[in-house]
Amino acid sequence: MDKYSVDYEQLGVGVNPRKIYRLADVKSRIEKVAFDVVRFVDPEDIDGLWKIERRNDEEVIVSMYEDEGSIEITASTKSPWAAIPDKTKNYVSVYYKGEPIKKIAITSVGLKQSDANMLARTLPNSLTSNPALVRKMVNELGSTDKELLVKKYPELMK
Repeated sequence: MDKYSVDYEQLGVGVNPRKIYRLADVKSRIEKVAFDVVRFVDPEDIDGLWKIERRNDEEVIVSMYEDEGSIEITASTKSPWAAIPDKTKNYVSVYYKGEPIKKIAITSVGLKQSDANMLARTLPNSLTSNPALVRKMVNELGSTDKELLVKKYPELMK
């Protein structure tokens, strides 16, 4: 290659590098979506998809999205709710603004253990957009827990 030509592929890697993790380091935190595509099961982690590749005689996962760098998510688009499945995938813990609210048994909502990650991904958006669902969940709490929660977050009962 002559010294005045540009390797655009390498230029893109330098300007906007993709995130890479060793597969062995994150194997317990990912789930397979397709043949060589995976995603993290941690809701706080990246929601994007990752591709398994072989580099330097080891398997790594490489992000399939462009890193948006300093672009921040505004509070209006980010849900104050989070849901995290436990290791056994029997329960999903629900959090509001980082505070634990309730532990939901997967079977109590008519799902199988294999659906725990799907529930954890969809529940925060459902709670954000459905105040009736939030009220129902809060009303299922014990009287003391409900009183303390509503005192701290009165917006939950609107």
